Amino acid sequence: MGDRRIRVVGHRGAAALAPENTLASLERGARDGADEVELDIQRTGDGVPVLMHDETLDRTTSGRGLLRERTWAEVSSVDAGTAFAPEFSGERVPSLGGVCAWAKRASVGLSIELKQPWPGEGKPSDDGLAAAAVEELERSGLVGRVILHSSDHPTIAQVRMLLPAARTALSYNGPNLVDPLAVARTVPGIVAIHLRWLWISRALCRAAHGEGLVVHAFGVPEPLDRETVLRLVDFGVDSLSANDPGALVRMLAAEGLR
Repeated sequence: MGDRRIRVVGHRGAAALAPENTLASLERGARDGADEVELDIQRTGDGVPVLMHDETLDRTTSGRGLLRERTWAEVSSVDAGTAFAPEFSGERVPSLGGVCAWAKRASVGLSIELKQPWPGEGKPSDDGLAAAAVEELERSGLVGRVILHSSDHPTIAQVRMLLPAARTALSYNGPNLVDPLAVARTVPGIVAIHLRWLWISRALCRAAHGEGLVVHAFGVPEPLDRETVLRLVDFGVDSLSANDPGALVRMLAAEGLR
């Protein structure tokens, strides 16, 4: 096991230690040794891709209401730090462009989740999200340092049509499929599959690697349990997410996996 190097992805930056999806969180994740920092993007009402997990501003910022009903000027003025801790007061919601400008100065990779409404909610998808993300990444010259993924697989199919050179992945929560790669085969050209850790198996990792696909595990409970992490590594995962990426880096390093 010790001859492998497991990649660490900081979930929403370092969401356990700084306000999620902010530059402060991305910087903390990078500083703590993450190979990539993960971020969620959606668009404002006037079409600017910004970092936000929820469909509303309510949980993580001083703002209120649906993101898609707010302009970039409105979103950029709200406080995105105080809800996490007073010392982050004044932290802002970054645009994807702002993150790309930061990433040019940082050595960490970007793992970008394209967020769309759940189909069962009956809300329309943002058909311009994929194009907006691709346009910003091309303008910034960061296509080679980014992986784009989503649980909304049609969005990733759209990315692949717009920019075949993009590194893309499909995210899903399970289930345990008869054909471990059934979902992966629906969008040709992806480089990875991202799965909730509970649905990862040795058979799935073996099948994915046989097709040249990377396997990423997300949602591992924290504080991290050494036995769980090492079991996933033994199954064959290539990378794992953590809200405290530094803790995962230290755990893996202690096992000779970094």
